[in-house]
Amino acid sequence: MPRRRPSQAKRPRAHSDGVVAVRGPPRGQDDFLILGIGASAGGLDACRKLVESLPASNGMAFIFVQHLDPTHESMMVELLANHTVMRVLQAADGMPLERDHLYVIPPGTYLSVGSGALHLSEPQARHGARLPFDFLLRSLAEEYGERVVCVILSGTAADGSLGLKAVKEKGGLVIV
Repeated sequence: MPRRRPSQAKRPRAHSDGVVAVRGPPRGQDDFLILGIGASAGGLDACRKLVESLPASNGMAFIFVQHLDPTHESMMVELLANHTVMRVLQAADGMPLERDHLYVIPPGTYLSVGSGALHLSEPQARHGARLPFDFLLRSLAEEYGERVVCVILSGTAADGSLGLKAVKEKGGLVIV
C-alpha cells in the first residue's frame, strides 16, 4: 500500500456537485471551508470573476478584505451581489459565519473570527500601514486551521504575507 504524505490528507478536493470538502470524514454541520480573500484597491474585478465562477451552493464561506478608503462608505456589497447567487453582506460584529455567504469588510475596520462569528475592531495603527488582511488571516488560521483557504487576488504591499504564513503553518491552503 502506498504511503501518503500527511499534507495530502489536508488538501481540499472538489466533488462532482461543485462542493469542496476537506479530505477525511466530516466533523459535523459546522465543518466547512472558509476562504479569506484579499485584494488591493484595484482587485474588485478579480473578486467579481471569482464569485461569478462559483456554483450556487458551494458549501463554503467567503470573507473579502479589500483595501478601502476608511473615510468613504463602501459600495462593495452592491457591486458583488450582482455577480453571485450567494448572500453578500457587509460584515457586522457578532454576525455568524455561514456557508454560501460572502462577507465584505467595512471601511476603516479590522475583521477577525472567533467562536463561529465575525468580529470587528478598530485598526491597531491609527496612521501608516494598516494590515487588515494579515489580521483576518491570523485569526482564521488560529480558529479554523486546515479548513482555511487564503486567496490573494492582487496587491503590491505586504498585507497578507504574514497571514498566509500562519495559514500554511496550521495546514490551510494558500492560493496567490
